[in-house]
Amino acid sequence: NGTPYTFTVKTTNSAGAALTSSAASTAVTPRSVSGAPGIPTVSAADGQANISWTAPVDNGGDLVTEYTVTSSPDLATCVVTILGCTITGLTNGTAYTFTVKAKNSLGYGVASAASTSATPRTNPGSPTAVSLREETL
Repeated sequence: NGTPYTFTVKTTNSAGAALTSSAASTAVTPRSVSGAPGIPTVSAADGQANISWTAPVDNGGDLVTEYTVTSSPDLATCVVTILGCTITGLTNGTAYTFTVKAKNSLGYGVASAASTSATPRTNPGSPTAVSLREETL
């Protein structure tokens, strides 16, 4: 895949093979779906995760036009044309991993390996109902 090929034809009959071949065809390049993108890196924040990755080494001989990132659990997704995205609406305190698939004109390729887990969290709220207590030394 991704390598251009040309073809020629040489005829043969009972008298033998032709001395010359036809002119070469125009070049054709076999294509396939792309390989897996690089393993995603993740940073978690309040109810969301920021995910980035590298493009597949093998694009299948065709331009990658889209990436889909999927979380586990929940199967939350983002679909982008760049090498990063933010998935929102995640549950704080839940550990998530993420995979990425690349798409070219023939469809989606295999998913990347899963990221390491990341757990969205929020900062604790301010203390409430604070009272002072006097003590004698």
